[in-house]
Amino acid sequence: MRRGRFLRQKTDGKLCAQAGQVHWFLGMYFVLLLILLVATGLHIKQYEVTSGYMEDALAASNLASAVIDLEEYGRSHVLRIADPVLAYGRYCQALRGNLNLDETWQCRNGELIASPVLVVRYIVYNVSEEAVYISEIKEGGRVYESTGSVGTVRAPNGILIEHTAVYSEISCTVKGMWNTEVKAEKGKLIDIVAEGNEI
Repeated sequence: MRRGRFLRQKTDGKLCAQAGQVHWFLGMYFVLLLILLVATGLHIKQYEVTSGYMEDALAASNLASAVIDLEEYGRSHVLRIADPVLAYGRYCQALRGNLNLDETWQCRNGELIASPVLVVRYIVYNVSEEAVYISEIKEGGRVYESTGSVGTVRAPNGILIEHTAVYSEISCTVKGMWNTEVKAEKGKLIDIVAEGNEI
C-alpha cells in the first residue's frame, strides 16, 4: 500500500511539471508572436512614412520647377512653362534639397534611402485651348516633344491632363528593418491651375 501511494505521488508530480512546461512554452510562443507582429507593424509603418516623405519631396520639387512664362500669361492668360530644360534643372536642385541628397544623389543620412536616387521621368505638360504640348526630359538631358489634344492625354499615373502640369517619377532602394532593402518608385503629378485669370 505504501508503494502505491508513493507511485501516485510521483506520477502526480510529473503531471504538474509537464503542465507547467506546457504553460511556459505557450507563454513564450505568444510573447514571440507578439514581438513578431509589433516588428512587422513597425516595418510597414516605416515604409508608409518613407512613401509620404518621398511624395512630399516630389510635390515640392515639381512646384519649384514650374516657373510660369509671365510674358505669355500677360498676353494670353495661358499658363505655360516656357523652358522645360530650365525647369528640369530647378527640379533636380529642389529634389536634392528636399530629399537631403549629396552630389552623387545619395541620401546624406542613409537611414531611409539606401541607394542613389534616379529620376526616371520628368514631363512638362503645357496646355493651351485645344492642345497639350508634352516635353519629356530623359537621361542625358535630351528633350522629347509631342503633342496631343485636350481630354485625351494622360500622365503615366493615369490622371487626365486638363491644365498645365508637371509629372516626375523617381526610383531608389529603401532600407527597412533587419537591413532589408526594397526597390521603390514614386511618381507625382502637380497641376498649375489658374482660377478665373488669377495666379
